[in-house]
Amino acid sequence: MSSLRTLILFVAIGVLLTGLYSLTGAPAPSPPGKQVITLWHPWGGNDGKEFRRLVESFNASQDAIVVRSLFIPNNLSSNQKFFLSVSAGEPPDVVFVDGPQVAEWGARGVLEPLDALMDEFGIRHADFWEPCAKQCQFLGKTYALTYDADPNFAFIWNKPCFADAGLPVDVPPRTIEELDRFSERLTRIDEKGRIRQVGFIPWNVFGMANSIFTWGWAFGGEFYDDAAMRVTCGDDPHILEALVWMKSYADKYGLEAINSFSEGFGDMTDNPFIRGKMAMAAGHVSNVNFFKKYGPNLDYGVAAMPYPSRIGFDNSVWMGGWAIAIPRGSRHPREAFAFMKWMCTSDEAGQSMVVTTGTFPAYKASRGFEHVQGDPKLETFYEILKNTRHQRPVMPAQAFYMGQLERAVSETLYGLKTPKQALDYVQETTQKELDRVMKRARKVQP
Repeated sequence: MSSLRTLILFVAIGVLLTGLYSLTGAPAPSPPGKQVITLWHPWGGNDGKEFRRLVESFNASQDAIVVRSLFIPNNLSSNQKFFLSVSAGEPPDVVFVDGPQVAEWGARGVLEPLDALMDEFGIRHADFWEPCAKQCQFLGKTYALTYDADPNFAFIWNKPCFADAGLPVDVPPRTIEELDRFSERLTRIDEKGRIRQVGFIPWNVFGMANSIFTWGWAFGGEFYDDAAMRVTCGDDPHILEALVWMKSYADKYGLEAINSFSEGFGDMTDNPFIRGKMAMAAGHVSNVNFFKKYGPNLDYGVAAMPYPSRIGFDNSVWMGGWAIAIPRGSRHPREAFAFMKWMCTSDEAGQSMVVTTGTFPAYKASRGFEHVQGDPKLETFYEILKNTRHQRPVMPAQAFYMGQLERAVSETLYGLKTPKQALDYVQETTQKELDRVMKRARKVQP
């Protein structure tokens, strides 16, 4: 029976790898004088259309390289198609990788170090926003270049909601204490105890894991000791303080009531912030374009995130972003890096990010930032970008860590664990996973 199962497993893997080969494609004939390279990217829809336009623009910009792109979905937890392509010796020449994945992919040995190519092509870490550069380095090597930068996050508020509550429409809460008071005034509950308008939801900062990262840093905490490679969320009293504060909203307004209210949230024109159902929220830079499209008459403000009065300044801001890497076994690494440099540093790519997709370049000198000038909302995001202090922990158990933090916030809100128990469990389990991954990584890395 075991032999039969083994045979079935190998056949299944063979079928999958055959499919992968057809996705990557047998080496296509190169146009005269040009080298064809393959690219896997994660964008569909309108973003994918714009990205394909950029690829074609690169192809037309020079006479040596033709990039052929393929849409391959990519997320923090499921990348087996890519890993199998590397194992089979049929990887793409270039691949996009989410910033938090870079260290893990580097530890797995599926990415080529880029330091020599960076020297050859005149690319420096200092050319990029510091957190963007840091997220691409692991164990003294560089495994990717960051393509776009997320200044996470800004604070946005619906001005008509403020006016209805008798609050100054142009004065957002600056501190956590003010945020609590504003939220109380902006939350509307009917005679049956149902929430009709919510002031603010602390765990609604683009997912529960991103929420605890944001507030943990805002309260002065640290999630990881990089030098010691030690997870610290359970030991840091400031992260505990942040989670206790987040839970206070569930206790005060009722988690079930908030969840029932949130079930009615939609997207596009039905977005709760556009509809005035949510008075305050965390905002992403892409929201500026989103609101222009789906809420052209929306009157809202953008400012720095609130912070505890004892801290005295916004310490919450962190940076994410997609990166570009060269898989191990790429047949054309120099051509791949030439394309990577163009995508990360060219005027056209940088301007496309700001104008079309609504994100910011990771390249500090990008001319895309010229399009920020004159737009007060984008200018606020740009100031936040320039003051960003954090990136998610650069370690090869990042996806695991985020999953555990997501679970910890949820268990805390539902009363299944105390905030301290939840964070202690995350620290213990994530440290074990990190140690396991690093033991394997040291067999791969010199």
